[in-house]
Formats: sequence, structure tokens, C-alpha cells
Amino acid sequence: MRPKPTNIPLEEHLKPILVNIIDLSHPLCKLSQIINWEKLEEEFGKLYSEKGRPGKPIRLMIGLQYLKYTYNLSDEEVVYRWLENPYWQYFTGETVFQTELPIDPTSMTRFRKRLKKDNLLKLLEITIETGFKSGYLKSSDVKRVSVDTTVQEKNISYPTDIKLYYVMMKYLVKFAKKNGIELKQTYLRVTKRGIRTHSGLVHSKKYSKANKLTSKAKTNMGRLYRDLERKLPEVLRGSEEFKQLTFYFKNLESRNKHSKDKLYSLYHPEVECIGKGKTHKKYEFGNKVGIVNSLTRNFVLGVTSFKKNVHDSKTLAKSLDDASNVIGDNEIKEALVDLGFRGHNYKGNIKITVVPRNLKKFSHYFRRILKKRASIEALISHIKRNSRMDRNYLKGHEGNEANAILSGCGHNLRMLLAFLLFFLKNLWQMMTNSIQRTELLGCST
Repeated sequence: MRPKPTNIPLEEHLKPILVNIIDLSHPLCKLSQIINWEKLEEEFGKLYSEKGRPGKPIRLMIGLQYLKYTYNLSDEEVVYRWLENPYWQYFTGETVFQTELPIDPTSMTRFRKRLKKDNLLKLLEITIETGFKSGYLKSSDVKRVSVDTTVQEKNISYPTDIKLYYVMMKYLVKFAKKNGIELKQTYLRVTKRGIRTHSGLVHSKKYSKANKLTSKAKTNMGRLYRDLERKLPEVLRGSEEFKQLTFYFKNLESRNKHSKDKLYSLYHPEVECIGKGKTHKKYEFGNKVGIVNSLTRNFVLGVTSFKKNVHDSKTLAKSLDDASNVIGDNEIKEALVDLGFRGHNYKGNIKITVVPRNLKKFSHYFRRILKKRASIEALISHIKRNSRMDRNYLKGHEGNEANAILSGCGHNLRMLLAFLLFFLKNLWQMMTNSIQRTELLGCST
């Protein structure tokens, strides 16, 4: 049910009032006053029905998500730190200091699952509107943007064949126990021991012996599946769970070096293998994300999550369309991209400039602009390290979208907090200098 306006109980009046114990000039307090919470409550109120128990305040739920990605915390950490931090409580709409947890940490997950892509982009749109209101962004800052892609890695172990065979065997044994089917042999203990031996053989570069262990694990997986299939009742053969297990088994059994659409995780089947092309890390396992940022302010204007491992040139149209929808009335005039976007699929009104390797033929002014495109590399690094995009713990394609877009929101809010802190410091310094000059003039007269 949609949250109702909360009346402060009588016992709450005995608790400290937040405005009396915090500094209202703190950047987080200033930011909370600029964000359009009423618009968010109107938009996200549509997610609630008119029946059932009233939900938690929308500002609280959205504010916790913002804080989670701004300060790079888990669901549990952000809820427990909220209890200790009066500034965080003020940011999420509280008036008196609270001494109990606002929600159970699992409510953070359930709330995220209700958010579709349009709702998530609305959260990003609010951060951009806040950037304009605070004075950090101007309309000229979004006319020229840079676009690039990165990989959002999933929280999985490195997918070797023998590990995947072992996980498949565990799934089969679990299915058999669940339905009361007695298997001749599970092969789990011998395969687990084989994984440890396989790791040592690969480390000592004894690849032929390691491959024999992988082949043995594959054989045992096939034996286990066929034993389960023979003993499976006819009623369970058409079940969705067994069909899914059959799909996984056939994909693993028929795979080879040149196979397409390989499985890299049975728990996260949406994971793609994306070549990084660098010595220290040749491959990354996750999904591709397109990022659009302001060329002058390093502010995230668009985040797009892709399901398949598409080439960079095929991501440009969707990335720019999402960014144009988010920034609203402001119009993008030009987008700078690297050489990976040659042969792109964009056919709109935005001018696409592919930055070449040699910039000598350009004027000095335009050369400076083209060099600024490289700033998106640093922005991607900050989003990954400080906004939880380096390792995605959320499940499914929906989790990929939620983590990517909320990471962009966290980066924007962190930039605004730094700007407000810098602005307040300069304002205080100006006021101090002005008072000192006035005092000196008064003494001289």
C-alpha cells in the first residue's frame, strides 16, 4: 500500500530534534534541500497499490539507495550506518533522531526489484536536475558529451570447465534429492578433489594431466545426468526445472573451444565473456555498459546496460537515446567517441566525432576539446571503484540495469557533495576576509 503521511508520536517529542544537533550548512543537508523529493514521491507512488499495509516512506527508500551508491556500501552497512548518522537521517526526511533501524536490509533488495528501467532512469534524471539547480551544471555543459563503454563484472569465480561441471553435478544431485530419486553415485567428492588437483597441475603447467581431469569430470557429469534421466518419473520430465537443467547440461556437454553462446555461470546464465585486450586481464565476465558524460563537468548523463556482448559501434544509438531522454529539454549537439565506434549505428541529429590517434591536423582549440574525451576513462574508473560497478552482486538482467544506473547516480551525488563543500568553504572564506577588512578599516579610522 502507498505510504501515508506520518504523524510524530508523543514519545518522539522526547528525542533530540535533528536540526538542533546538526550543522544545516553541511553539504548533505544542502543537497537534501535541493533534491525534488515531491517529484520522486509522485512518480514512485504509482508502484504501490491501494490495499494492504502502508509501506515505508518513499523518500526513505530512495534516499537509502542514493546513500548506498554514493558511499559504496552494502545493504546491511547503509542501514546500520543510517542509525548512527544524524545527517543521513535528515537526508532521508527524518525530523527527530531515530534509535531503531528504519527497515530490514532485505527491504532494500525488494524495493530495487520493483524498479524498472524507466524508474531507475528517473532517479538519474533527478540527480541531473539537482546539478542544474545547485549551479554545478549549465545548459552549455550538456551540449558536448563523450561516450564510451565498459564492462560491469559479475560476482562469479573464474569459469573453468571443471568448475562448471562440478556445479552442474551439484544441481543434478539437489534436484534428485528434492524429488526423492536415489542415484547410483553422485561423483561430488571425487570431482571436488579433482578441482584442487587440477588447480595445482595448471599452476605447474602440466596441462595434459589437467585436461585429463577435466575430461573425467565431464564423463562423470554425463553419467550422473543419464542416471537421473532413467529414474525420473514421467510427470517430472516436462517440468520447467528439469528442462532448465537439460539446457545447461547440453550446453556444457557440447561446448568446445569455438562454441558460441557458452555458459559461464549456472547461477548467473546471463554473464557474457568480454575481451579486455590487456595483459593483466585478458577477459572480463559480466555485461557491457555504455556511459555518456558531460565533457566539461564529468557528470554522468546516461547509463545503458546491454544484455549481449555487442560491438561498441552498435551501442552508440541506444546510449545517446537514453541520455537524450534523461536530460529533458537540454539538447546534445556533439558526441566525442574513440576509434572503437567507427561504423556506428547512430542516425540522429547529434554530430558524432571520432577522435583519431593523430591530432596534429586540427587547430589548437579543437585539439584541446578532443583531448578532453579521455576524461571519461577516469570517470569510469571512479564509478567502478567508488560506486559499486567494479563487482555486481545483483541477480539477472534487471540487477545489471539497476546496479549500472544507480552507480551513475552515486557518482553524480558525490560530485555535487564535493561541489557544495568547495562552494561553502569559498563562501565562508569570502565572508571572513570581508569581516577582517571591515575591522581593519574601522581601526584605521
